[in-house]
Amino acid sequence: MNYWTTTLIKLVIIGIGIVIGFVREKQLNRTNYNFLIFLLVAGGGELLEWLLAYYYKHNFVYYHVFRPLFYTLITLALAQELGRMKRSFRLSILFVWIAAYFNAKYLQPPDNSLNTLIISLICLLQILQVLFYIARLFDQYNWNETIYRHSFWIAIGILLHSISSFLTLGLHNVLGGDGQKLVTNFLIVSEWLFYASFAINLLVQKPVEDA
Repeated sequence: MNYWTTTLIKLVIIGIGIVIGFVREKQLNRTNYNFLIFLLVAGGGELLEWLLAYYYKHNFVYYHVFRPLFYTLITLALAQELGRMKRSFRLSILFVWIAAYFNAKYLQPPDNSLNTLIISLICLLQILQVLFYIARLFDQYNWNETIYRHSFWIAIGILLHSISSFLTLGLHNVLGGDGQKLVTNFLIVSEWLFYASFAINLLVQKPVEDA
């Protein structure tokens, strides 16, 4: 499949998640509602990425802006359920934006470079964040509550996507043409699963009252 087809599939998955979210809005707790907002922003961002690639033949600027933005939205959604780690991860948002600015200015300018250093940093932070979140879910709730009243499937999607992004960035730089194509296809599928995890999580939610 070409780039346009894979992007269309991604946008369809996002669109399905948005529809599910708004149809089942009353069943969503605050965290899941924040993830619904994330899907809206992500849908616009993915469309912008496609337009940049189509008209300007590269989309480096998109990654320099939207990767830190996506990290911000995901962190704000999860941080409220991270207990004593909440403040640390909220502060990490400022750290990521400062790092992104200096990286774009001095190391990987957006006019000709992908911000691989920032993407790798964000992947590592998200892996840590999601592991803390999942650990707290299993510590405070039973399996049924974890699955049907929180953001477990979204957390799994974020975890898998962060791990795959981190690994594929490294492998892409050392593999040959066929290997790079395989890695790229793997990353495409991981993005589909990432956005599908939002749709699945929003679909299975049962009514819950926020504390």
